[in-house]
Amino acid sequence: MARLALDEAAWSGPWRSRSTAEKVLLSGGMLLLAVTARSVWVAGGLLVVVVALALLMARVPWRTYLLALAGPLTFALLGALAIVVTFSAAPGADDIVRLGPGALTRSGLMTATLVVVRSTAGAAAMLLLACTTSLLSIIEALRRVHVPDAIVDIAALMYRMLFALLDSVGAIREAQTARLGYATAGAARRSFGMLAAATLRRSWEQSRRLEEGLAGRGSSGSLRSLTVDHPVDRRFLALTGMLLLGLAGWSILMGGAR
Repeated sequence: MARLALDEAAWSGPWRSRSTAEKVLLSGGMLLLAVTARSVWVAGGLLVVVVALALLMARVPWRTYLLALAGPLTFALLGALAIVVTFSAAPGADDIVRLGPGALTRSGLMTATLVVVRSTAGAAAMLLLACTTSLLSIIEALRRVHVPDAIVDIAALMYRMLFALLDSVGAIREAQTARLGYATAGAARRSFGMLAAATLRRSWEQSRRLEEGLAGRGSSGSLRSLTVDHPVDRRFLALTGMLLLGLAGWSILMGGAR
């Protein structure tokens, strides 16, 4: 059975029994503070707080969390290259290093650093929600806030079919490996092409069978899942509110002092 590291962390972590509203408030508030931070120190402090909450309070496996965070961090670093390097005909006092028309400037470096740290803090906040809340709980929360059923059903179906496709990919790749399908570079390219084609065909067949099965049962409503309603912990909400208000005040003070 295929498994996803983030999904497994959400189902096995100590925060799995907490209300989705609590975790949405915490993660959403940290995300809002991160994207509005005007100081590198504030954004860096928010990043440290979010990582500490994930690893120490929510007890998310550190390897799972940091590997998931590496993707957004890499994307932010690549995007920052366009901010760091500026092009001008004449050298300026703000230049650190100049090579022809291209130059590395102090203002560009500071702006790029702020963008990277702020983006990473926002991604860490969203990963905190993803690592502590199962997708089924998020789907039910979307229903409660009256998101259209068509959108919610598409998300639920994609989630359910993902594991079936991962199992298919694993079985096909295992069979190819047993037949030395990846022994050489040429064989690996051919095997990968056949793997992609077989996965596409199986996904199409599974979706068609699912549509025929639903039509045969006369299904016309939304696809419901069995979930457990967790009560809202007011103490957790109060602590979250105090934390967010404290960090917001710190962000305002640091932004004004910049």
